[in-house]
Amino acid sequence: MSQFKNLMAASALFAAATVQAGGSLDLSLSDETVRAAYDATKVGSGLHISMDFLHHTDDGEMVSLGAHVVDVRDSSSNLYIGVGGKAYGFRTRGDEEYSGGGVGLGGFFRYRLPQAQAVSIAGYVYYAPPVVSVADAENLIDTDVRLQYALIPTARAYVGYRYTGIRLEDVNDRFELGDGAHLGLKIDF
Repeated sequence: MSQFKNLMAASALFAAATVQAGGSLDLSLSDETVRAAYDATKVGSGLHISMDFLHHTDDGEMVSLGAHVVDVRDSSSNLYIGVGGKAYGFRTRGDEEYSGGGVGLGGFFRYRLPQAQAVSIAGYVYYAPPVVSVADAENLIDTDVRLQYALIPTARAYVGYRYTGIRLEDVNDRFELGDGAHLGLKIDF
C-alpha cells in the first residue's frame, strides 16, 4: 500500500505542476470521517485533475486521483458537469485488514437553481467494476450528493450525504468506508 501512496503523491505533484489555472479545496466532516479534496482545471482546455483523501476514525482510509473533461461551452450556464475517472487505493482497519484499489468511471455535476443563484445541488458517482479492481477489492462505488449555499462567489458551504462502499473478495457484506451525512466547505481560487 505504501508504494501506491507514493505513486499517488508523485502523480498529484505532477498533475499540480502541469495544470495552470484555478482550482478548489473541499473539506467535509462528520462525526467519524474527514474528506479533503483538491481540484485543478486548466483554463480553456476542459482538463480537470483531482486528488481526494478520505479518513474514517475506525474503518480506514481511501485516496484517489482523478482526470476529467469538463463542459467549457458556456461559463454562465447553471449546469457544470465533468466526466472521467479516478484511480482509488484503500486500506481498512478492524478485526481483519484489507487493502486494494480500482479504477472508477463516472463524473460530477453542480446545478445552480435559477430562482436562487446562491443555492446549488452537486454530486458525483464513480464505479470500479471487478475487471479493474485489484488486491482485496471486488468492486467499489463512491458517491456523494450535496445541497450548497454560496457564502460568497468563491466559497460554498454544504450539507451532503456520502456513500463509499467496497465489495471485498470472500466477504458477504459490502464494506462501507463512508456512509452518512456530512457538512463541508468548498473554496474556489
